[in-house]
Amino acid sequence: MNRLIYRLMYRLGRPGWDTGITPPEVVEAFAYDDVPPGPALDLGCGTGTNVIYLARQGRRAIGIDFVPQAIAQARQKAQQAGVQENVQFLVADVTRLAELDLPQCSFALDMGCFHGLGEDGQRRYVEALAGQLLPGGRVMLFTLDPRREAGISFGVLPGRVQELFSPWFEIERIERGSFRKKGSTWFWMTRKHTA
Repeated sequence: MNRLIYRLMYRLGRPGWDTGITPPEVVEAFAYDDVPPGPALDLGCGTGTNVIYLARQGRRAIGIDFVPQAIAQARQKAQQAGVQENVQFLVADVTRLAELDLPQCSFALDMGCFHGLGEDGQRRYVEALAGQLLPGGRVMLFTLDPRREAGISFGVLPGRVQELFSPWFEIERIERGSFRKKGSTWFWMTRKHTA
């Protein structure tokens, strides 16, 4: 049901979460050279704002989303931004990355995709990401606390993130915050060399 609602929201216009602005936390990570060199992945990329930013940082940037309308808009935005040679957009399932024949990545960004998955999807997502990221690769994950809005249930508690990611990722920093007056969390993680 959630998939249908997400697709409908893109069809009707720009969803509220699509701000068109790369978050300052991501800009800061690149400004402080806190991201290892190599290809970058944006999971649940929507209309490509952050993929374009990653490409402008000199990365081969790959955006994945399951909503065809969002990916079509992302491709158009990348062309308008003049970065189409450095980006790749795929309509695909983020829990099945191994099927996409992608390069191993050094950085992954998720601005609200993981927290929209069900429990089984979250487990498969983490395993897929662990297989896609190079050892020492960095992950920046933004989640909202559990809630239901506009007929969509989403969100995840920080403890659940820690439980699922810790076998493969070193969680280096957790920062609680508020997004539109609702609880949110940023996680900074590094892919472990063994797991």
